[in-house]
Amino acid sequence: MTWVKTFAENEATGRLAEVYAELMKQPLSGGRVPNIMKCMGLRPEALNGVWRLNMSITFGASTLGRVREEMIATAVSALNHCHY
Repeated sequence: MTWVKTFAENEATGRLAEVYAELMKQPLSGGRVPNIMKCMGLRPEALNGVWRLNMSITFGASTLGRVREEMIATAVSALNHCHY
């Protein structure tokens, strides 16, 4: 089994700390970085790019509005037994 080094929010330094701070400012982050994003902590620019891509294609790319998009994402996650 492969293990990927991750960094807690309080362990991040330099560019990673900057990217984490940006992620933690997002309304749905709850002031933390999702574990699925922490696995990219060794490559802060890749993490930043993936986060921005995810946000641009998941939310705001339709005429539904953010609230409806969130409701759909929540329903799909629940149906798939996914907590992300």
